[in-house]
Order: sequence, then C-alpha cells, then structure tokens
Amino acid sequence: MKYQCLALFLLTGLLSACSSTQTTPHNHDDDNQALSELVADKGCDASFQCKVIGVGERQTCGGPSQYVVYSVRNIDETQVEQMAMAITQKEQAINQQTPPSEVCKQVLPIQALCINSECQAITLK
Repeated sequence: MKYQCLALFLLTGLLSACSSTQTTPHNHDDDNQALSELVADKGCDASFQCKVIGVGERQTCGGPSQYVVYSVRNIDETQVEQMAMAITQKEQAINQQTPPSEVCKQVLPIQALCINSECQAITLK
C-alpha cells in the first residue's frame, strides 16, 4: 500500500508537470495589440505619409474586419503589411473552424489624412 501511494503521488506530480508545460495557442488579441503598438506613432508632415491597411477578414460578408491607420514616417511599411497579413490569415483560419454568423458587421472604409501633424482616420460614406 505504501508503494502504491508513492507511485500515485509520483504519477500525479508527473501529470501535473506535463500539463503545466503545455503551450497555449497564440492569442489573437495579442496580435492586434502588437499591431497597435507598431503603428502607435502616427506623426506626419503631410498626408502622403498616412496609410490605411485592411486587417482581418469578416466571416459572413467578406472584406477586412478592421482598418488601421499608420504613418510611414517612422516605421517600416513592410513590417506593418506582414503583421496585418498574419492577423488576416489567422482570422481566415478561425472563420473556417466556426459556423458562419448570419450577422454581417459593417466596417466602413476609411481614408487617412495628416491633420495637426498626426495621421487621422476619416470615415468614407
């Protein structure tokens, strides 16, 4: 009986050690937060430095799930594009694994303009 308890104790410890080392799937919110931090500096001298990129994919009606405004003055545009593409690919994978919703969330396109030395979103109607 003594050895059975010891074996059970060791097995329990090993199982709990295994479960605590499992990796959790990368959080989609972390990706969006990383993109927000990357494009946080929206400083500009002129509107040609302000860009808009569609990010993600709406499940039911297609198109991006959001638009992000950024300035190319102080960041690498390629890095923004790669991060946006990674988020879009993850949303596409999530959309394939979940049943489609009947609701189509409207996401209006935007334009970016340099106003008061900062890239700002202007909603197109």
